[in-house]
Amino acid sequence: MFGIPGALRRTGFAVGASMLVAAAPAAAQAGNLGLSHHRVVFDGTSRTATIYLFNRGSVPAAFRIDLIDMTMSSDGIIRPVAADALVPEHSARDVLEFTPRRVLLGPQQSQAVRIRVRPPEASGELRSHLAITALPASDAPPTVERLDNGVANGVAVQISTLFSVSIPIVVRTNAKAASAHIDKLQVTRGGTAAGATLRFDLVRDGPGSVYGDVELVSGRGRDQRVLGSIRGIALYPETDHRTVQLAAPAVAPGQTARLVFSNREAPASVEVASANLIIP
Repeated sequence: MFGIPGALRRTGFAVGASMLVAAAPAAAQAGNLGLSHHRVVFDGTSRTATIYLFNRGSVPAAFRIDLIDMTMSSDGIIRPVAADALVPEHSARDVLEFTPRRVLLGPQQSQAVRIRVRPPEASGELRSHLAITALPASDAPPTVERLDNGVANGVAVQISTLFSVSIPIVVRTNAKAASAHIDKLQVTRGGTAAGATLRFDLVRDGPGSVYGDVELVSGRGRDQRVLGSIRGIALYPETDHRTVQLAAPAVAPGQTARLVFSNREAPASVEVASANLIIP
């Protein structure tokens, strides 16, 4: 959670709280805010990119746009770097520019946000996140109200929850996406005849990040059937692995299946890693 990125902001008797929402694989959305992209990668083929913000609501909405740094832990959760912490080595803020920084959108209106990169001199991969935060509907100052609790001097605390959505901006210089492999695969059942949960580590191979989809499939070719899937899994360089849980409600005991991780950044979703298993 963050208000001014990375922290809660307290002003008078009001607490402004923002809930950071990781972007979905399709067009990202938080509240009435929609985005045309879930991820932007600069790999040397272009120095500019454009994403579009959409106000899907029925009333005007204002948004603040920030470039922030975030870090991933081995549980796959991405958290903002504290404002008073050291700038992480993977930060791309020094090589990225964007405009505008604030927008006001009428109902069902859209706005282009343009991003430009200045190619860094050193080879490797950098990353920061573009965070778009809904601003309060009014700039009116916070109010102090009497609480109806029998206390004459009771003071109300007004809490505003502001939703944000963020997307990663990846800058690669003379570098390719990393690879990965599957490790520590475990299958547990919930006591029913059908259905299971897979738990495994996705381990990064190489210095950069990797981004893709996980599928549990049975059969091959035209007979292939997807038993469970997770779309848009990222593994960033600050952690060498992340633990993934995949629900497969349609599998039956004794069923043969194949767990596959495919690279979404490749033109044809190239298979990166796989593991064969028999559902216990």
